[in-house]
Amino acid sequence: MTKSTEPRLAFRAALGRYKGARLAAIRLAQGFPSDSERIRPAGSAEEITDYLDQPAAVEALAARLPLGSRLALSLFAVTEARWMSMAGLAHALGVLGVEWTPALLRLLELGLLAIEPSAEIGSVDDFATALKRGSQSGLIFRAHPAVPHAVRTVRPDGRLPAVSGPVVQIRESDGLEALLRLGALWQRAAAEPFRQTQQGEFYKRDRERIVNDPVLAGPLADAMAPLPGLAMLWLELARQVGLMAPDESGQRLLAAEPSFWSDNAVHLPQMIATGWLALRTWHEPRGAAVDWVVSNLAVPYLRTPLLLWLATLEEGEWVALDDLAEYLSTRCPGWDRVWFVDRDRNPDARGILDPPPRSSRRRAATPGRSRPGDEPSPQRSSVLEAVLLGAAYPLGLVRAAEAQGRGTGGRVVQLTPLGRYVLAMGPTPPPRPAFEQFLFVQPNFEVIAYRQGLTPSLVGRLSRFVRWSQIGAALELKLTRDSILLGLDGGLTPESMLETLSRHSSKSLPAAVVDAVRTWASRRERVTYYAAATLMEFSSSAERDQALESWPEDDREPPAAVADRFLLVGDERTIPFDRFRLTGSRDYRRPPEACVTIDSDGVSMTLDPVRSDLLVAAELSRFAEQLPPARREPGPTHPAEPEPPRFVVTTSSLRRGMSRGLDRIQLAAWYARRTGGEIPPAVRLLLAPQDSRVPPLKASRVMVLNLPSAELLDGLLQHPATSPWLGDRLGPTAVVIPGDHLQALQEALKGLGISLNGE
Repeated sequence: MTKSTEPRLAFRAALGRYKGARLAAIRLAQGFPSDSERIRPAGSAEEITDYLDQPAAVEALAARLPLGSRLALSLFAVTEARWMSMAGLAHALGVLGVEWTPALLRLLELGLLAIEPSAEIGSVDDFATALKRGSQSGLIFRAHPAVPHAVRTVRPDGRLPAVSGPVVQIRESDGLEALLRLGALWQRAAAEPFRQTQQGEFYKRDRERIVNDPVLAGPLADAMAPLPGLAMLWLELARQVGLMAPDESGQRLLAAEPSFWSDNAVHLPQMIATGWLALRTWHEPRGAAVDWVVSNLAVPYLRTPLLLWLATLEEGEWVALDDLAEYLSTRCPGWDRVWFVDRDRNPDARGILDPPPRSSRRRAATPGRSRPGDEPSPQRSSVLEAVLLGAAYPLGLVRAAEAQGRGTGGRVVQLTPLGRYVLAMGPTPPPRPAFEQFLFVQPNFEVIAYRQGLTPSLVGRLSRFVRWSQIGAALELKLTRDSILLGLDGGLTPESMLETLSRHSSKSLPAAVVDAVRTWASRRERVTYYAAATLMEFSSSAERDQALESWPEDDREPPAAVADRFLLVGDERTIPFDRFRLTGSRDYRRPPEACVTIDSDGVSMTLDPVRSDLLVAAELSRFAEQLPPARREPGPTHPAEPEPPRFVVTTSSLRRGMSRGLDRIQLAAWYARRTGGEIPPAVRLLLAPQDSRVPPLKASRVMVLNLPSAELLDGLLQHPATSPWLGDRLGPTAVVIPGDHLQALQEALKGLGISLNGE
């Protein structure tokens, strides 16, 4: 299952929890004929999904929707989201002035949205009942993957109060801040991936690499409102756009391939803006959310409605933040709540989905006043400043200015061409003016760059081979050996890197820089990298050398000798299998094979050259000594062959292994893996003094009494007159007589009428 098919299967699975009658009703609402033979509830979940796979079908259904439902689909389209929480979607629609219940009901009835299965909801039959239950739990809506791409964004019903007077001090960001920080973050991940647990949390060292990096955590160069947790914002945006992704195990966060920059350079600003709109694990007032409130944040669902309201203005119009806050309060009194209420922890608290009580409606309009059950909400203008000026402005989505005659509260905003383009309400933004010479390459390998000449494409290209060391009004980069190697690994050549620097530098490159780049590249090229190769093992170095001499001379890539007994072949097809004998092949992805035979003495071992691998000799060297090789006598038809490698376990070799961390458990596991059995008694004897102090052994002389039958011995061992004078039983008819008990035993037997003669 690929990533492209996962959203469709999840949507299909959500429909699969519907009851048959409800699925049939959705098909009828979509325009299918009411012929009972064509409506088969058992297969309708798949049929509904197949029908929505057609963009034309989605467009036709969306054309029949009221404005509120189309605004709900616009939220999915702008953020390119596959799912949203019911609480967040309801809050966003409330900010847009829409009654969320009928708007969502219509989308559910047409199958454009589906309710995610949950234990609280169970099988879905009545949508109204499901929505009512969902207000008490974390209900999730899933959209068919075709919906975000097939629907058109619409504006809310209303118009913001535009500023009538002139504005001054107009400011617009260059939109490069996120690109530059993502380039620096990509470099850090490419040099060393970030490790994380199965739960997605970073290890302490890797988290400190991110949050303590001055380039990632440093303040914005052109900031109009402070933002907390900037380093985690760049990390989450990198995940959103695909610049970083976990590996198959989920335990490391890897950097994308270098081709990502060239493939996505044109659309990367839009991708970053869309990723910010869809971001749920970070919000502007507090930064990264690290506790239970992650899924209940309200601020992330406020971003898209704010931009949609700004889209109701004409291109030359502005709106004051205070007027925008007051206008939103008339549409949705609770629009500025920072997060939703967790009912499991506070059952009596009120949430976003609850209408505010009458006693609190007037209180809701008072800045800074808290509501029952909610955390204190920041002033409305502060929320707007954090979202619009703190985040949307540096991303290049809004402009800011000051309105004359409004005092300190005269800050006004409007959408930029990029902002309208991200909302799919405007054409592609015009390219920035190009300035070719904006770099200064210094002899100490530092590079100074001015932002005016940078474009997304150039940011990506420089990120591939020059390390970002400081991001501000002017940018500092550093040419290092590691950065050049990163560029070479990504497919760049020394000439292409020098050409990029030379083309955009106002002066010729220093000779020391040119020489260093070429020297670093030449040293790296001395190492040969094999994406795939065959490793051939021989019994001895002599056999390997003989095979190397018999290799065809016309081979353009001769094998390379590795270690003592191996040849590395780049292309397996060039191996002359008919010229030498092979004993077999090994797959090192499979578990190790038992390849060691224990001799009768218990301490000597012999390797099987057919089944042994590269690792077993190194494993044996930890606790055993290799015996000198001995050659077999040549026979009449074959030459002398070397004896298989043999090892012996000694007291000194075991002591050496114990000093290097080897213990009895590891040794037992090795014997089970490599010999297929347990540790031999002779080796356990050598281990005894290593594990604990063995007390001094005592020797004593004993006599053995042999009886004619086992029954007679059983009687002697049981009878109270004779049993105290007998020792351990040695067999069916033999028993030990301690030396000082012989006379007493004779007297006891005499009383029983039995005579015992002892020497």
